[in-house]
Amino acid sequence: MTRRGYAPDYLSVQGVHAPRRLILERLVPQDASDADALPTVVARSRIGVRLLTSARHAPMPFTVRNVESDEIHFIQSGQVRFDTEVGSLQAEEGDFVCIPRSVAYRYAPIQGAMRSMIVECPSAASLTPPAPFGMINFARDVRYPKIDRELDAGGPGKLVLKTADEEVTTFVVPHDPLALGAQLSTAVPVWKLSLASIQLHTYEPHGGPPSMFLSTRNGESLMFNLSARSGGRPPVHVNADFDEVILYVRGPGAYGACTEPGTLTWVPKGVIHHGPSEAVPDGYQAWLLETRATLRFTPEALAASELMETGNYGPHPTAAA
Repeated sequence: MTRRGYAPDYLSVQGVHAPRRLILERLVPQDASDADALPTVVARSRIGVRLLTSARHAPMPFTVRNVESDEIHFIQSGQVRFDTEVGSLQAEEGDFVCIPRSVAYRYAPIQGAMRSMIVECPSAASLTPPAPFGMINFARDVRYPKIDRELDAGGPGKLVLKTADEEVTTFVVPHDPLALGAQLSTAVPVWKLSLASIQLHTYEPHGGPPSMFLSTRNGESLMFNLSARSGGRPPVHVNADFDEVILYVRGPGAYGACTEPGTLTWVPKGVIHHGPSEAVPDGYQAWLLETRATLRFTPEALAASELMETGNYGPHPTAAA
């Protein structure tokens, strides 16, 4: 069908199921000033999918184990060291780090502060590109942690268990749970991958939808590289099944009205939207999360965000009011 008016336009909205945009730097996570705090929740859902953000200035003084969700950490800025119970690795700006359910870990900024976006998925997440030998070079670009022999096994230490009801249980243990001995298997469940190394998939001359590079086992969440690529602008459409969350990572080019690094946009399922053109000659980096979870921003995120128009993903005209 065609419409006589521009379908994504709306004059005003009341209620929580409305598109919003959030500049991450405007939301100060609790762990930025309190080393003992966990990352701050940006959005949560009834089925357990959550979005969180972290901005640590100091190392975590405890070890955490998420017993109900896989975690995908995206490093928006800074350098971060992850120590896990399967080894240690260093992540840079633009890296995804996957920590599966029940793998204990802690992380620390290497210099200054860091900023990350975290996606929690109750179902197991894995790299599932449709073109496995083209989109991701697994041998070259997927990296795994290695045992750090210098980690001191002394204690006592704190081990924090996170559950889906957002309660925490803290164990005091006589030793560092991340101090390791020997690696007994080549299968390491923790990995990192740079967004820049995920090749773009397009269909000439019109572009077509992006292709996912990661999915969860039950199909509840999918992730895509939405960086600049050739092709036409997406059509005006309604996503009947998935909420859409996009993180505009950085330029030099702009993704429509998203010009500030760390701009997070959210279009709930059932909301008509268009979306900016991805054919940006200057180039930009962004990624897309599609999730069957119906997300709800937390009060902290609502206070730091604004209503969004869904043509070019800029502030809605009523946002200032």
